[in-house]
Amino acid sequence: MHNHRKKMKLCRFTINVAAISYGVISLFVLSSCKDTSNSVSTLDDIVFPATGISYEKLVQPLFNIGCATTSCHDNASQKGNLDLSSYGLWKLDPGAINNGDTTNSRFVWCIEAKPGSPPMPPARPLVQNQIQGLKRWIYEGAQDTK
Repeated sequence: MHNHRKKMKLCRFTINVAAISYGVISLFVLSSCKDTSNSVSTLDDIVFPATGISYEKLVQPLFNIGCATTSCHDNASQKGNLDLSSYGLWKLDPGAINNGDTTNSRFVWCIEAKPGSPPMPPARPLVQNQIQGLKRWIYEGAQDTK
């Protein structure tokens, strides 16, 4: 009988240690996870890497927040005939964005506020990182990348 009690105590102890260990490990794992939802709500949230620009994660969100807004470059108004509300609609305006050619893309002239071009977006200019990122995306072929 004495041996049976020892086994029961050992079994309860093992179960308790396992439960505590599981809880500690779960807490550690959950607290170390990063949010990968790519939540973007302002232009300040958009930071471009030096290469490998993702159209889906960076370019279109920038367009959605800074350009394709109501009464600007959305599919309803198409101000200046340039629609930036989804990939490829800008192709309807030849010369706006020339794949691989940042020098002759009117879009680049506007985001860089070149003389004779309206500065875009008018509410708040893009930061240098965003301008360089968009130019890199165009230079790399303005592809619809993930």
